[in-house]
Amino acid sequence: QARGEYMSPRFCCVAQVVHVPTTSPRRRFTGIGSTGPALGAFRWQTPRAGSKDLDVDGGSMSKAQGADEAVHCSGQGGASEGADDGEIDQAAPFFPRRQWVEMSTAEFESMDASRCIALLPVGATEQHGPHLPVSVDSAINAGILKRALELLPANVPLTCLPAVNYGKSVEHDDFAGTISLSTNTLIGVWTDVGEAVARSGVKKLIIFNSHGGQPQVMDIVARDLRKRFGMLVVTVSWFGFGLPDGLFDADELKHGLHAGDVETSIMRHLHPDLVDMSRAEDFVSVGREMESSGNFKYLTPEGGVGFGWLAQDLNPSGATGNASKATAAKGELCVEHAANRLVELVREVDTFDVKCMFNDGLAGEYCQVSFKRVWREAAETRAKGDAEPSHFKSHYSGR
Repeated sequence: QARGEYMSPRFCCVAQVVHVPTTSPRRRFTGIGSTGPALGAFRWQTPRAGSKDLDVDGGSMSKAQGADEAVHCSGQGGASEGADDGEIDQAAPFFPRRQWVEMSTAEFESMDASRCIALLPVGATEQHGPHLPVSVDSAINAGILKRALELLPANVPLTCLPAVNYGKSVEHDDFAGTISLSTNTLIGVWTDVGEAVARSGVKKLIIFNSHGGQPQVMDIVARDLRKRFGMLVVTVSWFGFGLPDGLFDADELKHGLHAGDVETSIMRHLHPDLVDMSRAEDFVSVGREMESSGNFKYLTPEGGVGFGWLAQDLNPSGATGNASKATAAKGELCVEHAANRLVELVREVDTFDVKCMFNDGLAGEYCQVSFKRVWREAAETRAKGDAEPSHFKSHYSGR
């Protein structure tokens, strides 16, 4: 029986093995709570019959007597190369498969989940005017993520969960083809997924969104998962990364909220066969008319002050923005822009020490010391032009 105990990050995290069963042990997740998780992700040694307890020294397991080779999940299965007769190679990198569903239960049980980052893509199935399919948000999400995975260094331990392609789309319910979930249902689904991720020992989750109607739901889920399971939950929408300079005029950026030049350009790049440009036009938003009237300085559908609206309130077609100006070239630049920034975000999440989330919080002594040390060493290394420290390679190699 293995027991994982969490202590204040100012002291240490320990995993104490008190008894080794005669059968092959399985990782036992010991639970997670609001005051910090019990550690539940270990790489095991499989003892032979008659073997004795395994020693634990500073959080690493070493061979006691007669242990078989350590199980090490590299994303391709098999034991860790270079392991010395059962001793776990702590320096060996761990690489989960890029797709969560492609890993076996055995791989999940043997992996070092504490280093793993899970990414949950969330989109929507909703109308996008007369010229685009209802899959736009989900297709853009998948396209950006695909490009980001091509750019992501192989040594960054990110794995992608299956996408949730139904969202909070009540503003589009009056248009055929839209499938919307209620707020409570969506919160429940995302929270249940996050809890399952935590149960697997993974404490870092990125929710990657592509629908403008649900960032507020993401914020609620992120805080709840932080409180209940001690997770770092990062919420990001692809449009939160901004757009390349000079591609779109100011009016389009402000009022082209839905199925305009931006989304139509991206779809012309990703799925040109699904775009009907013969139906694309300048779908003028009520917001543009309110602004040009001079009567509304603050009250607009967009911006810092807004009001609840349905898609047909802005334009009878359900679209806003000048879709007739869309080009595949602009769409490709948008995808590349967002994908590169998503990669940078993932690398920052990889760098982040989750232990900072416990006990003292981000402002605590442990966190401040940890971050200062990590960034100082990185700066010194880059200044010298030396090879990166071994403990830092997974975060910065290839930058």
